[in-house]
Amino acid sequence: MSTYGIDLGTTYSCIARLDSNGNPEVIRNNEDDSNTVASVVFFENANNVVVGQAAKENVETDGDRVVQFVKREIGKRDSRVYEFDGKTYTPVEISALILTRLKNLVEAQGGTIEDVVITVPAYFGLEERSATKQAGELAGLHVLSLINEPTAAALSYCARQFQEDRTILVYDLGGGTFDVTVVKMSMSQNAAGNDVQKITVLATGGDDRLGGKDWDDRLYNYILHACCDENGLTPEEIEAETRQDIRSKVEEAKRKLSKKQSAKVRIDVNGARTEITVTRKDFENMTSDIVAKAMNFVDATLEKVPAEAIDTVLLVGGSTYMPMIKNVVEAKFPGKVQQHDPDQAVAKGAAIYASMLVEEVGSPSAGDETAGGETSHAEQLTSKFTVEDQTPRSFGPGVVDTTAAKHKYVLENFIKIGEKMPAVFTKTYYPLEDNQERVLLRAFENRSTDDTLIPCVDEDGNPQATDPAHYVKLLGELVVNLPPNTSRDTPIKVTFKVDASGVHVEAINTKTNETFETFLRTESDIDVERSAVHQLRISSD
Repeated sequence: MSTYGIDLGTTYSCIARLDSNGNPEVIRNNEDDSNTVASVVFFENANNVVVGQAAKENVETDGDRVVQFVKREIGKRDSRVYEFDGKTYTPVEISALILTRLKNLVEAQGGTIEDVVITVPAYFGLEERSATKQAGELAGLHVLSLINEPTAAALSYCARQFQEDRTILVYDLGGGTFDVTVVKMSMSQNAAGNDVQKITVLATGGDDRLGGKDWDDRLYNYILHACCDENGLTPEEIEAETRQDIRSKVEEAKRKLSKKQSAKVRIDVNGARTEITVTRKDFENMTSDIVAKAMNFVDATLEKVPAEAIDTVLLVGGSTYMPMIKNVVEAKFPGKVQQHDPDQAVAKGAAIYASMLVEEVGSPSAGDETAGGETSHAEQLTSKFTVEDQTPRSFGPGVVDTTAAKHKYVLENFIKIGEKMPAVFTKTYYPLEDNQERVLLRAFENRSTDDTLIPCVDEDGNPQATDPAHYVKLLGELVVNLPPNTSRDTPIKVTFKVDASGVHVEAINTKTNETFETFLRTESDIDVERSAVHQLRISSD
C-alpha cells in the first residue's frame, strides 16, 4: 500500500501504513534500531547532510551546524533562517529534510509513497499548517490532508477498541508540543446508510512551546551543575565534549527514572570520572512547575467539557511514559487513564485517515467487493470511521464599519474557534466609495470568540500583523477588480471556508457574477497598496 501517515514530531518523527490485514503498522528505522527518526539535522559539510540519531549526537560538539526542534519554528514569522556552506534553509526546508528521511525509510525497504497525511498540533494556525504541507510537498510527497495529532491518536484508539458513546480526553505530551483534546466517540450513519464510528472533537487546547524538551533541559542543567559542584568548576569551564556526553545521557537517565527510583549518570569531566545520582523525587521536584503548567491547559479545556463527562483519558506522546505525568493525570481522573502505543498512536491514526481519504476519492468503498468477492481488511477498517474536527482559530475579513458614529476598521469573525470543520460562512459587503477600481479583501485569524475585534490596525490605518491581545494575524489579501462606474451599493458576496489544510476565500461581484478566490498568501508575500479607498464596508447605507 502506498498510503502513509506521518507524525512529524518536534523531537522524533514516525511513519506508518496499513498492513495487508488492514492493521496500522510503523515503518521500522533499521539504521537507528528504532521505530522513530530523531527530528534533528546535522549539516556536516556542503556535500553531506545527516538526519536522525547520528545528527543528534553532534548537538554539543558541533551545535552551530545542528538544527533541532524546528517544529516550534515552522510557520512562525519570527523564525530564523539557517545558513550552512553558503546556502540558506528555512524551517520548511529543514522539515522537508526530515520528511525525506522518512520517505527514504520506506523506499529502502522496497516500498513506494504516493499519498500521505501529516499530523499537526490541534492549535496550529493557518500559516503553521500551510508551512507543514509545503514541507511535505518539498520532500516529494503528495499531501492528501493534515490531521490534528490528538484526533489521529483517538482514531488509532478507536480502531483497536470501540465503546459506543464514550467521551475521551486525549492528553498528548510530545517532545516539544502539548495538546489536550476532548473527543466524543459514537455511532452514526454515513451517506450510504451504513453504521460508522464517529469521532467528534468537542474541545481542544495546548501549547506549542511545551514538551518533553523542557523536562530534558531541566535534567541536563541539574546534571551539569552537579558535575561542576563535584569538580569545583563553573559551567563555562565544562568542555563541549563533556556537555555533549551529558546531553546524550539525559534521555537515557529520564527513561531509567520512568522505571526506577534512581539513575546513575557517569561523566568524564576534564579526565576525572564523575558519578551523579539522580532520584525520581529530585526529577519530579525540579519539574513540578512544568507538570502544573500542562495541567492548567487541561483545566482550561474542562471549562468547555466538564470533568465528570470524561469516560476515558488517553495518554499519548513519548513524554507520558514519565510516572509524574501518569500520576497527576490519574489523580485528576481516577480509574479512567489508559495508555496505548503513546509514541506511535499518532502516526498510526494518520495512516488510517490517509486510507479513508483515498477511499473517498476513488478507491473501493466499504460496500464494494474485491476480486475475490470479499471486502478487504483495510477497507473494512477505514470505512468504519468518520471524523469531525474543530477549527483551530477564528477567521474573518477586515472591513470598515460605516454604521458607527465614526467610521472604524474592524475584524468580523465569520468563523469562530471550535466550530465544526469544514466550516463555511458567507456575508455580503459593499465598496467603500463609488467608482472603485478594486476592493482589497483582507483575511485574518485570531483566538477570540468575539463577533468583532478592535483594534486590528496601526496608527496609519494599516492592519497589524499580530495583535497580542487576541493573537490577531493578517493571513493574506484578495484583490477584487471592479468594472468601471461601479456604485458603492454593489453587493460583494464574501465566503470563507476552513478545513484542516487551510482557508479558502471567495468574493463574488453579484452584479457581474465575476468570482475571485484564493487559498491565501502569507503576509510577507503581500505587496499591495493599502489605501483606505480599497476597503469593503459592512452596510449598504
